[in-house]
Amino acid sequence: MSIEFSRWPNNYMMSYQVTKALGMASLGATDVTEIYEACKKIDPDDKDTWHREWLITAQALERHGKEAETAGNWYTARNCYIRACNYYRIAEYVVMDDDTEKIRIFKKVNELFEAAGKYFDVQPEKIHVDFEDVKLDGYFFSPSWIKGPKPTLFALNGGDEWSIENYFWLGPAFISCGYNFLVYDQPGTGLSLYEKGKGRRADSEAFHSRAIDFLLTRPEVDPDKIIVHGESFAAYDSLRFASFDHRIAAVISDGGTHAFDWDAMLKWMPPSLAAHGMRILGAKSLEDFAGNPRFAYDLEGVLHQIECPLLVMHGAEEILVQPNPLTQALKNYEQAGSKNKTFYPIEDRRLGGLEHCQVDNINVLHEVALNWLCSIGLGPASPRLSDCQDIIK
Repeated sequence: MSIEFSRWPNNYMMSYQVTKALGMASLGATDVTEIYEACKKIDPDDKDTWHREWLITAQALERHGKEAETAGNWYTARNCYIRACNYYRIAEYVVMDDDTEKIRIFKKVNELFEAAGKYFDVQPEKIHVDFEDVKLDGYFFSPSWIKGPKPTLFALNGGDEWSIENYFWLGPAFISCGYNFLVYDQPGTGLSLYEKGKGRRADSEAFHSRAIDFLLTRPEVDPDKIIVHGESFAAYDSLRFASFDHRIAAVISDGGTHAFDWDAMLKWMPPSLAAHGMRILGAKSLEDFAGNPRFAYDLEGVLHQIECPLLVMHGAEEILVQPNPLTQALKNYEQAGSKNKTFYPIEDRRLGGLEHCQVDNINVLHEVALNWLCSIGLGPASPRLSDCQDIIK
């Protein structure tokens, strides 16, 4: 592994979660010292210590944020709330069978994100996407310094990814480049799963197309410039979605699977994680997967329908896509019907980005995605004058 956190070599998934947290430090969404201080007190064989230590850190930052806000120090308040959001999210990772605690943490993170969002340059607007009998919660951002309809990045959530986590990975970078930005709790993620009972399904266009419907009601959105980004589980979703909804102008698939071998994957996972995975999918046992189209996560015979430009990204040290991650990524690229398509392997160990979805250096993802969007005529708007002045200073 390139810079894989290796304090716990026998616990890959916990180490991976810490690698993700460290990767967010350059974005201002976590802090290296806070992460290592929590890890010193965690026993990887005792999930309760993981839950406890991240909560202690999150609660301390929440307290500091409130004290700063009371004093009129919005800058520190915002930054404390942001980091608290992410430590609460990390604490939730080991909560597998307590929906009450999961929902409590989800709501706490939403509360803190909205408290921080009051001090963002582009504030989050709470929105709802209509799907079946429920309204799925999300956030929409639109940079006010760009007049008229704008390109939009619609970011799909990975398997256990939160909308707010997805915002921190991608939102500030793309918003500062003049894009609208949309995230929402799609089925299988966040409160859509644990409070509203909506699990994932293979035909991801069934719910993601409803989000496109929402975007097309907004005057800020250029209907011909909707870009879809999907990472991890959502890399599958993005390709399936683009195969069936041709309102998408461009699609980015990062760290994706071509066909899910549920039997192999769930047996590879630790039992608690496998049970969590089946919960996300809405299954009770492996037998539920047999012959059920809801779980037919297979892009074979589908991708030829993609018409828009496509970018497939693949980190050279990908391990979470199994089996044969490179083969699966290449199949997605080769079978796509796009006339304009790019396969981008990430291999530079000095700069990182080789891990699953570039969690070890998210700046690499930003670079590759934005460079590619420039190449197809959907690149960033001119920078704000204030941004240029900040660089000069």
